[in-house]
Amino acid sequence: MDHLRYLPQGVITSPNYPVQYENNAHCVWVITAMEPGKVSGDQLTALLLSSPECPRHTAADQMIRLQSRSLISGLRCSGTRYTYEPPYVIKLSFEEFDLERGYDTLTVGDGGKIGDTRRVLYVLTGSSVPDLIVSLSNQMWLHLQSDDTIGSAGFKAVYEEIDRGGCGDPGVPAFGRRSGDLGEKTVTCQHNNQWSGNKPSCICKYTSSIQRYLCLC
Repeated sequence: MDHLRYLPQGVITSPNYPVQYENNAHCVWVITAMEPGKVSGDQLTALLLSSPECPRHTAADQMIRLQSRSLISGLRCSGTRYTYEPPYVIKLSFEEFDLERGYDTLTVGDGGKIGDTRRVLYVLTGSSVPDLIVSLSNQMWLHLQSDDTIGSAGFKAVYEEIDRGGCGDPGVPAFGRRSGDLGEKTVTCQHNNQWSGNKPSCICKYTSSIQRYLCLC
């Protein structure tokens, strides 16, 4: 384990990204939101595991610790049986994705034992950027496998702890701010953990006649 970080979210990339990943890669990432009542402290821990095939200098070999909000108990009672539903889940958003179609795969699972087919959410391959993925439990794992032929560019994904039923923080628009007099856009968090529209963004161009940037949001 090479690095220790304290961030509200993190980035996972395939080995050597954006250069092609190695042949016969076998890499596993496990992201876990701590369960209130079972652990002490106020933090989210994402433990990232790798096999010997993943170089130690890549993003596939590190431990990441995240600070989170105060944890709230999520116990529900049914008769004499108690069911625990964690208040936080893991949100995974892909920014880039390119795996050799049909031969190299990224399996995304929800808790349980890594590789358990009963816990698999998606098996991803090809060059289409996957849709947003949200775990059902407080844990998500990713398993990258490649064959013995040439690889592709790989993937880059952002993970974040969010409230169950929430969408997370939409962030600040690039080259902009959350409020102001240059433009306005409203997005609403929906029941499927996705925003009702694209996140706001601003496009800025330098105007030589007035020697300043003008932004359209």
